Amino acid sequence: MLFIIQINSVSAQERLTIIDSNPPGAFLTLEGEYRISATTPCRIPDNIIGNYHMKAKMPGFESWSGDIFILPNQDNSFSFKLSPKTRFKASVRSLFIPGWGQYYSGQTFRSLILGFGTIGAGVATLFADGDFRHKRDDYNQAKIDRDNPRTNNEEFTRLWGLARAKNREAYDAETRRNTLIGVTIGIWAYNIIDAALFFPERKLITGLPKIQANFDGQMTHLKLTATF
Repeated sequence: MLFIIQINSVSAQERLTIIDSNPPGAFLTLEGEYRISATTPCRIPDNIIGNYHMKAKMPGFESWSGDIFILPNQDNSFSFKLSPKTRFKASVRSLFIPGWGQYYSGQTFRSLILGFGTIGAGVATLFADGDFRHKRDDYNQAKIDRDNPRTNNEEFTRLWGLARAKNREAYDAETRRNTLIGVTIGIWAYNIIDAALFFPERKLITGLPKIQANFDGQMTHLKLTATF
């Protein structure tokens, strides 16, 4: 069953500009003398003329933009095709910037978790590396002091024990650094796999009620269409 409720505040015959997309249902904006927002397919009265910059977006598809020129006193028809977002594009983005692929596919929360998780692990790794280098320098200095030929037996024993302690501290610091490096690499790798495996499948939904607004510069035309 199809019913149409149409409210027209003017009845004069009009030339129309038709804008359509493949697939239909894209949200678009036209910016020129007027600013118009609509969902494709849409119709614009003929007194909307001139150069307009058009932008379109739709969940699961790449954004689109371009310029159109609407000619006066005749029907105009414009159409454009939206390219679907893909797992490959999401994975490549996550390869370079953790979380970018998830953001690209519309998974903002996962993007924030993986992005900040990788950044946090990376920062912790940098601090751990600095701590390891500091402790390694302390150990090397302790070895130099221990092996000084002017060191007596009592002092040698003390420095030998100190060198062992410094060696243990340097070893533990290196272990922490290497562990954090592994964690950072692991999160980064998982972020790439996640972008591919959990890429959302988009399905076009048709048959839903549609409200279309047309503005002729003076009056507004509203149309509600529903299919059952």
